Order: sequence, then C-alpha cells, then structure tokens
Amino acid sequence: MGIPRIEPLIGVANGVNVNFETTYEYRPGTVRVFINGLLSRQGDLDGWSEVGFRRIRLNEAPRDCDTVSAYYVIA
Repeated sequence: MGIPRIEPLIGVANGVNVNFETTYEYRPGTVRVFINGLLSRQGDLDGWSEVGFRRIRLNEAPRDCDTVSAYYVIA
C-alpha cells in the first residue's frame, strides 16, 4: 500500500504553462487535481491528464493567481 500525499504541484501558474509535476512518482489512477481548492475532473475540457509517473498536464493553463495542487498515492 502506497503513502497518500496532498501537495501544491511543481510548476508556474502564469496563464501559459500547462505542465506540472508531483514531488514523488504517483501510482497511476490515484491522482486528483485541485484548482483553487476545487476538484478538477480528469478528461473534462478544462480537466487534466497523467503524463508519465510525475507529470500532470492541464487542458487549460491556470492564471497567475490560481493555485494548483494534487492528492495522489506515492508509487
């Protein structure tokens, strides 16, 4: 059983960047992304996708005033 973690994602929220990373490798399928504290749904037009084992790609770039965080289980 992996260790659950919630943290701000590594990356710049600037209205352009859509690539963010977790501190540790995650177990695929365990990631939940939050934009400004609200759950973002994977696959939605304004959602996100898992890329590899540490990277999250958002479908829409967050603005510089937005916070991006994730819950995941460490692989």
